[in-house]
Amino acid sequence: MVPKMLMEIHKTSRMGAALEFLSRYHTDGEDFLNRIVTVDARETWVAHVNAETKQQSMAWGHTDSPTRLRKACQTLSARKLMVTIFWDAQVILLIEFMTRGTTINSEVYCCTFKKLKKAIQNKRRGLLSSGVVLLHDNAHPYTAVRTVLALES
Repeated sequence: MVPKMLMEIHKTSRMGAALEFLSRYHTDGEDFLNRIVTVDARETWVAHVNAETKQQSMAWGHTDSPTRLRKACQTLSARKLMVTIFWDAQVILLIEFMTRGTTINSEVYCCTFKKLKKAIQNKRRGLLSSGVVLLHDNAHPYTAVRTVLALES
């Protein structure tokens, strides 16, 4: 999503990033594209239900007790949640649902990076050693000094 009114400095910055990506693609080809991990964080409506499995809903009963228990009807509920999603060219790497009322700041984002690292190790072996190219916007939690240091380490 691109803001409607970009200042000249933003246009120049985006053009520079696009040219750098194009240059890296010409140098490394598909290998470069396969190293890109994209992130998007947004508040969105999520429908959910806490459904029980058959095993969870089983209950012990006496031989004379009725065989069929009545269960309340489960309905979907929807609420707004903050969701952060990381993906690459092959797979969704991590979906992080934030607890209600949580604000995404550099501390929360750094904790999410630790989870992302484990997700990459599990789902895309070798990607960390070849070098991840993280593609995200320039929101303050993403550009804070603490976040940049966590990314570099």
